[in-house]
Amino acid sequence: MYLEWVIQLNNNFFRQKNKTEKLMTREIKKAYKRVANNLIKRLALVNPDTMTYDYLRQTAKYLEKEYKKLNKRLNKDIEKAIVNTVEGYTQSQVEFYSDLCKPLSSSFEDMFSKVNKQVLDNVITGKMYGDNIKLSDRLWSNHKKTVKTINDILTDGFISGKGSKEIAKDLEAYVNPDYKKEYEKFTIHPKSKNKVEFNSYRLANTYINHAYQEATKESAKHNPFVEKVEWLSGTDDNVCDLCKERNGKKFDKNKVPLDHPLGRCTLLPVIEDDLEDIARELKGWANGGKNEKLDKWFEAWEVKRWNYKTQ
Repeated sequence: MYLEWVIQLNNNFFRQKNKTEKLMTREIKKAYKRVANNLIKRLALVNPDTMTYDYLRQTAKYLEKEYKKLNKRLNKDIEKAIVNTVEGYTQSQVEFYSDLCKPLSSSFEDMFSKVNKQVLDNVITGKMYGDNIKLSDRLWSNHKKTVKTINDILTDGFISGKGSKEIAKDLEAYVNPDYKKEYEKFTIHPKSKNKVEFNSYRLANTYINHAYQEATKESAKHNPFVEKVEWLSGTDDNVCDLCKERNGKKFDKNKVPLDHPLGRCTLLPVIEDDLEDIARELKGWANGGKNEKLDKWFEAWEVKRWNYKTQ
């Protein structure tokens, strides 16, 4: 019965989570494509045969400003995606436990709104990773890497004797997400082979998945009915050795590791007790019965017990 409930709730949640990840990926590509289109327009303003190295340097400065603005927008978009993901998961928990004991619905809403708040703080501030590096700081680090790559393409091109026209082509190859990197047809700067949007894409999707996993861990932390969290990996050929090793393993709920960057694994809180027994226990406590473990669970989140008489 528990698995049936979990599958139903998870299907709804993961549909929304997958939709959020796909939308984020599309928006990132569109944002970088806009910058690339602006670069193409800027390069088209001058004759490619008479383009100067100074003009390319000015163009690099222009790109630096454009990517700085792009990162500010991405920060807001990624934070919004994180909020949607965490709220989606905590709401699934509200629905699950409220179905077991409707008189405690208000208490569970209060509890998981606090879980939601705690998880968002852990994720955005970097507490989740133990380094207290904020999302905005990680995006800024990506920005500096992008700017360095642009300057390297220009500097290395100049030192190697490339003409401005060739350097401009290297630059366009790097900043354009749709540029076909056909290396055999012409000599291209090694760093132009990289996808300029990849680091942002990796950061966004990793954060979304880690936010979901953090919500799972935080929701289970004080829950007396959950002692273990099961790790479930995919079954396709893209699953790495680490995730294959973790698949099916049940971790202590306070020692669950985070997935690697761009991970796709699922965490399943393990409830050994029969759901009907849990429902009876919750209802008895809601009706004024004594239950030390439930007292501790609700007190941990500073949540009041709403019983039948207060409904």
